[in-house]
Amino acid sequence: MTRQHMFIQRGFSLLEVLVAFTILTITLGVLLNIFSLAIRTTQSAQQQQKAMLLAESKLTELYAGTTLQPGREQGWFDDHYWWETRVEEFDTRELMDNQSLLLPYRLSVVVGWGIHDRHYQLTTLRLVRQEAR
Repeated sequence: MTRQHMFIQRGFSLLEVLVAFTILTITLGVLLNIFSLAIRTTQSAQQQQKAMLLAESKLTELYAGTTLQPGREQGWFDDHYWWETRVEEFDTRELMDNQSLLLPYRLSVVVGWGIHDRHYQLTTLRLVRQEAR
């Protein structure tokens, strides 16, 4: 072996380096998209969970009221979540006889948030004595 062959260093060619950077860039792009999607999904789940808790709280307020009056109310919990309640007499002519002392009301609570009109709705029935109306 000659002295020149002993000191030859073998490195990466420019093409190999470019291919490696391209693969790295694509991989990092895919990973960032996956992490971004995971964060958005987590935030969406948290927002929906908070809306559900706020709707249940508002429905509990309706239950706690002494008398139910048919109507609709709206308001805001904060800058991000709004609410709407509806109280309606429930038509029971087909289900019950009209001699019953109980009158059913349909209670609905909608809690919404965000700019994309996302919302969560709870609806239930509550029986009220007719003389307590």
